[in-house]
Amino acid sequence: MRGSTVSARAIPRRPGFTLVEMLVAIAIIGVLVGLLLPAVQQVRETARRMQCRNNLKQLCLALHNYHETHGMFPINYGNGPYDDTNTGASWMQMILPQLDQSTLYERIRFGRPLHDPENRQVAKTPVSVWFCPSDSTHSQPLMDGRSNVPGVWAVNNYVACSGSNWNRPPFGPIASQHGRNAGNPDGLDHCNGFMCRGGDNQPTVTRFADLTDGSGTTFAVGESVPLWTAHVWWYWFNGVTATCAIPLNHKREPEDRLADWHEHNGFKSRHSGGAHFAMCDGHVRFVSDRIDLAVYRALATIQGGETITTF
Repeated sequence: MRGSTVSARAIPRRPGFTLVEMLVAIAIIGVLVGLLLPAVQQVRETARRMQCRNNLKQLCLALHNYHETHGMFPINYGNGPYDDTNTGASWMQMILPQLDQSTLYERIRFGRPLHDPENRQVAKTPVSVWFCPSDSTHSQPLMDGRSNVPGVWAVNNYVACSGSNWNRPPFGPIASQHGRNAGNPDGLDHCNGFMCRGGDNQPTVTRFADLTDGSGTTFAVGESVPLWTAHVWWYWFNGVTATCAIPLNHKREPEDRLADWHEHNGFKSRHSGGAHFAMCDGHVRFVSDRIDLAVYRALATIQGGETITTF
């Protein structure tokens, strides 16, 4: 019997990619992802910046509402040693009712030290409006304290401006002995700005009438990054102010943060190229970290007599 043969043309060819075609497709997909990913990240960062601006607007509105009620902005002061026996208060505590946080405010035992059990619980409570979404640490809002202030504390990304003075190297001493809190024996900042640090029970009152440089060209609140925890706790007076004597976005390596704590008292953000500031009139500006240092410091004073037209 003659064997049968099957023509090659009778065998259907399966559709599909050749190896070369597959590699080309993968390469094209890789290029598209490489092009689209930065755009997606940029869109997300834009949204985060908008939220950061809105947070600062809310904080400044709360400050204005506090002033309307009390005839002055909230004070910031420490009363006693720089440890958990201190009975002072931060300006952020004062504006909790204006931020719809009255329940948290009513839990504070004013006049009692930080190590008071109830005050500890309040101090470790995160408040969402105090977090910039661009700062990855906001997903872990609690940070360990230091030896003089042991415990776990809720951090913040916004601090008030104490002015342009600072009395520690390498950015000082440039502090004037005639600052608004010149009687403070600590004298770290010799405050000439919106919110004095107020150590050693030396609170300084600020009113709209004191802003003679113009509320639209004077910093009220700006961004901070939790690099050194003793300066980013919203509850403690020592963690809620910063100076413009230190250049904007000046950062040190984490291993240097304790030895060079005095270099971490400036404004800084996770945003590329600068940081947001709420001016005393309530509007928010993004300030470039390439700003002239003299202009930057002038924006920090409330009665410096400088004339600033653009920045």
